[in-house]
Amino acid sequence: MLALMLLSSALIWQSSEYQDIAWLGAMVAVGLLVAPLLQQAMKAASNNESSWLLDPNGLPDAIITSDLNGNIINSNRAATELLPGCRTIKTIRELFNDWHSELADREQADQLIDAVLSAPDFQYSETLRLSSGKVIERQTRPLPNHSLRIWIIRDLTVLQALDQDMAMHSSMVEEDAARTAAMAEQLFLAKSELEANQAELRRLANTDSLTGLYNRRRFAALGQQTIAETSKEDIWIIMMDIDHFKRINDTYGHAAGDVAIKDFATIAKNIVGDAGFIGRMGGEEFAAILSNTDRDTAIRFAEDIRKACAASQTVCEAERFRFTVSIGVSAWLTGELSIEAALDRSDQALYSAKSYGRNRVVGYEFAQS
Repeated sequence: MLALMLLSSALIWQSSEYQDIAWLGAMVAVGLLVAPLLQQAMKAASNNESSWLLDPNGLPDAIITSDLNGNIINSNRAATELLPGCRTIKTIRELFNDWHSELADREQADQLIDAVLSAPDFQYSETLRLSSGKVIERQTRPLPNHSLRIWIIRDLTVLQALDQDMAMHSSMVEEDAARTAAMAEQLFLAKSELEANQAELRRLANTDSLTGLYNRRRFAALGQQTIAETSKEDIWIIMMDIDHFKRINDTYGHAAGDVAIKDFATIAKNIVGDAGFIGRMGGEEFAAILSNTDRDTAIRFAEDIRKACAASQTVCEAERFRFTVSIGVSAWLTGELSIEAALDRSDQALYSAKSYGRNRVVGYEFAQS
């Protein structure tokens, strides 16, 4: 209403001495009329924004989704037409097996798939030229926040056959060169990833899965290396065994026994530190090799381990208990070609520690006296 009044005033006074003021009033009136309309239009446009969903079965490209381990979850109609195995095959590796068998370098294609499945963030695009004459473009990328991977596959065979234009051919050559460069970079990254995985496999092959200490095979190899690098009798072997371990398992359960083993491994590793290395020989038995060490120091290390174990309390769920260890100590003798003899002597000293009542340290020379 106010706007209409101002507009009327402007029309009445437009020929008077107040013509400028009237014109200004008219502009204000128009603004007051139009502003609400603009606001309503903008609000309506905002409310009319709608999200849209795409039906994958309507797409011409083959679409496959898998989990990060390569297990196939779903596929669209184009995928089942291009790769009928989508209906029955369970994994990405198996699905692409027939295509890879038609490639000039199958090993590279298999390695690339393995690299993709071992690296959740890996994405790449490549062209497969099959011996049957088919040309396939394959792309894959992870779907963020869904722990899924999408595979997009196109059959470029017909396009390749129809493409006779030299300019287009030149463009495709450049595109292939760019893809080759990108793939070379991706393969380099994949190789680095595979090398890291191989290093991890080597670590697992050399360590005990429960404690993270060296396993018996790796411990023996490092022992041989240690005696090969010294000519002095400054290498000492400590054999350690948790007392009454079967009683721990029978009383508190095998899970508690595993916790006791891990607690002992932590105590022994922290005490030995850089002075040597420790291995799990099997079950509840452990061994340590100390180099550049005299007898008194070796005995002190063994005694520190024994005291720390006796003072420690192991906790497994609601169970709390303590355990002790018996320890045997022996030296490697100059001229011995193997570490096994010194290990045997330490084991004999350990047996003596058990015989004398457990929870004690016995040196081999004392055990024999």
